[in-house]
Amino acid sequence: MQQTEILSIAERLISAYHAEDFDLVLNQVTEGESPSTKLLVKMELNRLMAPCHKRIDLRGRVSTNCHEYQLDGLSHWLDDRAFDSYHRLTRKYGGYTEGVWELLVDKKTLSNLGDEQRNAHLGDLTDPQSPYAACPINLGYDLKRKECRLKVESQVSITLENGETIIGLSVDLSSSGAKFKVPGTFDYDLGQVISVSFDELAETSQLKEITKPIEYRVLGVDGLHGVSPVKYLRTLRLTRTNAVELVVNKMLNTESKKVRHDNQDRITRARTRGFEHTYLKHACNLPLFFCGNDLKVALLTENNQDIWRYWNDERNQQSLASLFSSERMELLVKAGIKGCSNVLYTFTHEHNGMKLFYSMMMPEADRQERQLFWHVGGRRASWRAFRLSVFELSTDDMLTISKHYSELVGHDEKLTHFGILQEISDDKSASDYLFTEKPRLPTSTLNQFRHPRNIKSQPRGLYFDAKSRRKEPRYQFRSPLVMTTPEGSTLSGATVDLSKHGASIQLSEPLNIPSGSVISVDYLELKRYNQRIPLDQVPYEVVRLSADRKTAHLKLVESGKTVKTIAFFRGIIESNQDKLVAQQEILPSSSLLEALHNVLLGKMVSTPVYVDKRGTSVKCRSVGVNFPLPGYLQFFERIGHDQKLALEPIFKGRSNSLLAEPLKRKPGAKPVAFELYIGVLKLGDRIQSIHTKVRDEFESTNNVSSSLKMR
Repeated sequence: MQQTEILSIAERLISAYHAEDFDLVLNQVTEGESPSTKLLVKMELNRLMAPCHKRIDLRGRVSTNCHEYQLDGLSHWLDDRAFDSYHRLTRKYGGYTEGVWELLVDKKTLSNLGDEQRNAHLGDLTDPQSPYAACPINLGYDLKRKECRLKVESQVSITLENGETIIGLSVDLSSSGAKFKVPGTFDYDLGQVISVSFDELAETSQLKEITKPIEYRVLGVDGLHGVSPVKYLRTLRLTRTNAVELVVNKMLNTESKKVRHDNQDRITRARTRGFEHTYLKHACNLPLFFCGNDLKVALLTENNQDIWRYWNDERNQQSLASLFSSERMELLVKAGIKGCSNVLYTFTHEHNGMKLFYSMMMPEADRQERQLFWHVGGRRASWRAFRLSVFELSTDDMLTISKHYSELVGHDEKLTHFGILQEISDDKSASDYLFTEKPRLPTSTLNQFRHPRNIKSQPRGLYFDAKSRRKEPRYQFRSPLVMTTPEGSTLSGATVDLSKHGASIQLSEPLNIPSGSVISVDYLELKRYNQRIPLDQVPYEVVRLSADRKTAHLKLVESGKTVKTIAFFRGIIESNQDKLVAQQEILPSSSLLEALHNVLLGKMVSTPVYVDKRGTSVKCRSVGVNFPLPGYLQFFERIGHDQKLALEPIFKGRSNSLLAEPLKRKPGAKPVAFELYIGVLKLGDRIQSIHTKVRDEFESTNNVSSSLKMR
């Protein structure tokens, strides 16, 4: 028998070497072979399974960084791949044997490790030097830290719940938690309790407490199963001991070391908070906060104004609260469910001067009703599709947010849930919904999806930075007036408050005109103070009407004819500062906003990409994420290099249209949206290719359909 055949048989028998019936298995495997062959196989097995006392040093033999590990009483220098392979092989061979040593130091094996790394990361699909390789930034993570962490690379022994013991490294330590680097061979479950022995710290420290195992609960596992050679466990300490804290304080035994560590921690936090602030400021999603089934708060930015204004009716009254009926909230908010998401389809219809809203959620309609809704709504410019994600607030977040919100509104108010409303489609892609068959149902079937006209409550819109958006102060001021509508009818009333460029008035009768109309106001008393100014015909634009249409908010129409009128109001206000009372705008406290930001950053439903533009060069530097990564980001992680996400399939060849052009500074520019389709071709667990297309790149709707199937 050839030597290769003997080695192959020996390889098959490794797992059975320590079994009691090994001789029986050997005879079965070598049945029909000569006694000399059996002897050679057994000799080869004895050689491979013999305990090994040789050290492994891969420094200079591999291109990746190596770390020193104390394994089985020996000191080895291994990189991440070899570190993971050591645990896998010792598990297979039953310990550190000659066979393990040969596999780890053999040149062919080292080459295979490099190939394995390239295959696992699919380096042939992306360029390591690509400008679209972005570092993941865990948003909301540093914000929740209540204590400093010390970066300490120290070897530890970890015993899993199933009794397996592995060797790992501590990455950072704090008094209540720790982060450990462990081999990717093993499975780690969230919530499991692990026992950690700080072997290296125990040797260098005089504390007896650190020599005892400390239990931790696994809160998070970073790194993809079967792809990453190592994983990172984020843990919470369960054992009641101050041993780790004492060791950390001892390592920071001088004031200079403490200051240096604190400064490093502050720099890291400041950097992360900068990413978080930028994300919150520029996010196009609309965050919502609920008290049970009632919508109470919407967090506004400059970029989500279109979603907020979409729900304004013809009176400019905010009707977003009518989107969340009690029946709909029962589907979204259920006891024991921490979070859920669904798709909402909406459109508006003008009827007798009224703006009627229609909305449908997927579970609320059968197939034919959905098809009818798509056909009726898809032909309108008001067609929108939203994704609504709703999450339950944790007990701590609920108490914190409710406390500060109650201070804002002046009475006890308990916020229990929060949601995020994302616009995922508009009228540009509405035609896609018309490809389905139109059912034979009357359009009156859609009346069940029409929102009620009576607005019980309006959500309070809070800006993310708590800065006043008022251009000028408003003053309480009451003066009689007569208002003339565009049709020529007149209504009597009086001012409620007044500013240089606007006013709020109370009318004796409802004003039956839409917002945006231009009316004329005759100030019956004020025109007596200066008859040279036409205060009997002051033009105003109706900005908003109350639900009963008796209160109107007006904006003065600026032109050459109204310059003197504006100067008149300015003079009245400036000369009567001691008599006029300015209306105070209620702004949220920084504590309330920080609590709201905290929960939003912990439940991100979109992925911010941070771009560096210098001259004509555009690079994707960072990506804001939450762990565990969503499914679509896991694909980009698997094809990335050096723990970066490869966004090359998205932006390569499209950097001008997707990045450079939208980043140009233009006055009045609004956020630009692109529909991107992602298709991943897999063979088993291996990614063969990733295909991306923007909507405009499809030649026909058939290509879109096939792409959706592939996705």
